[in-house]
Amino acid sequence: MNQLKVGDVVTGEVISTKPFGAFVKLESGQTGLIHISQISDKFVEKVEDELEVGSTVKAKILSIDSVGKISLSIRALNTKNSRRNRSKKTNADFEDMMKKWLKSSEERLSALAAKQKKNR
Repeated sequence: MNQLKVGDVVTGEVISTKPFGAFVKLESGQTGLIHISQISDKFVEKVEDELEVGSTVKAKILSIDSVGKISLSIRALNTKNSRRNRSKKTNADFEDMMKKWLKSSEERLSALAAKQKKNR
């Protein structure tokens, strides 16, 4: 049996889902947990919306504690999820959001000023 270590990419079968994540039986025979926050880049309300029992998943080992509990992440396999790329995307998204808000705000202020002028 190959010794698992942090950073390894493993394949396994989802054997159960809970509100906090999914348990995965790895090819090594060991069981790991994919926490709900590590399933996807997007918000996951219910684990069952993303993973179903019996499905095969690939995940990266985030940690193995002293008693052998294995923490897994599907998110970590997403190359677009690097800190640098995520930071650039977040900054661009924020800038776009602020521009839209500013434009909308200016339009509402103009409409309000025109309405007040008309009512005088």
